[in-house]
Amino acid sequence: MHVIVLKENLGKALSIVGKIVSIRPQLPILSNILLKAENHKLLLKATNLEIGMIYEVAAKIEKEGETTVPGKLITDFINTLNSDKIEIILDDKKLIIKTNKSHASFSITNPTDFPTFPSLTDQKKSLPIEKLKGAIIRTVFAASIDESRPVLTGVKTIIKNGKISLSATDGYRLSMDYIEIPDKKEDLNVILPATSLLEVVRAAQETKNEEVIFNIIENKNQVVFTLPNISIYTRLIDGEFPNIEKIIPQGFKTKVTINKEEFTRSVKTASLFARNAANIIKVKIEKQGIRLSANTPQIGENEDFIEAKVEGEVIETAFNYRFLLDLLANFPDDNVVFESSGSLSPGVFKPEKTNLSFLHLIMPVRIQE
Repeated sequence: MHVIVLKENLGKALSIVGKIVSIRPQLPILSNILLKAENHKLLLKATNLEIGMIYEVAAKIEKEGETTVPGKLITDFINTLNSDKIEIILDDKKLIIKTNKSHASFSITNPTDFPTFPSLTDQKKSLPIEKLKGAIIRTVFAASIDESRPVLTGVKTIIKNGKISLSATDGYRLSMDYIEIPDKKEDLNVILPATSLLEVVRAAQETKNEEVIFNIIENKNQVVFTLPNISIYTRLIDGEFPNIEKIIPQGFKTKVTINKEEFTRSVKTASLFARNAANIIKVKIEKQGIRLSANTPQIGENEDFIEAKVEGEVIETAFNYRFLLDLLANFPDDNVVFESSGSLSPGVFKPEKTNLSFLHLIMPVRIQE
């Protein structure tokens, strides 16, 4: 293998592919990136067995070939170089990377040990990436990071009746959103890993393409998202996702409309006094607004009132402030509508603008008076 490639292009590709290289891999080969030179391009491949990525880099190919090298080492090394062009040469038992001023060699591993990627099928769907990206960001943060319940680490993805619906929950909160698509005939119901969808978002931020190609590989239980120069392979999660329709309250006794910026400021202030009190802040809905408070005996206490539009009964409830801050950091509107049926009922949060489809639910914390 003999390749000449622009440093800028290779560095960008490594920075994206390198994010999925395993730090503590199940297999040693998974800490490597596969380099393959063919057809006027250099392919970079990486996988952690849950998600895989192929990145195509335009290059001058003097000689085709492939090998694998330690992913973190080559990424860090390329970032240190101060040169426009890089020459990569596979020389027997090592990989040589050089510029007009630098020279380095890397230990290599046989590429036949690297996991293979399945071939794409004809079952392709074209999805609007900008809208999809926003819906992903507004849902994945509610997914669990606890691998003991795999289904909760995923995002329920349903394509039906011209809509893509995304739902994620960790058992304490639920986030939902949907986008409309032109194709009314598509029908799909799967659970995709939240971490994989975040990689799709990161890759999409590197391209100005308006669409992403969604490819189903049923016999491998995988799907592939394809953008210009980037293909992201991810496994599907098996299992039964919670019946979220039963969780969402159908009515409410209290409705509050509050400015997002003011609400965020107040939650952040209360959080300073809640960090040593299980992250709990009290939320009291009054006639003229909302009162947030937190109390840690060893530290002190805080109380803050925000004017808001209130409809219905006066109630008092409590939430984990981290869940509120996660919600507000991803909220799509300037004003938050908060609905509740009582102190122990789920808090429902949605945009004031009725043309936005986002909905979020947080379970309250039971507190002793």
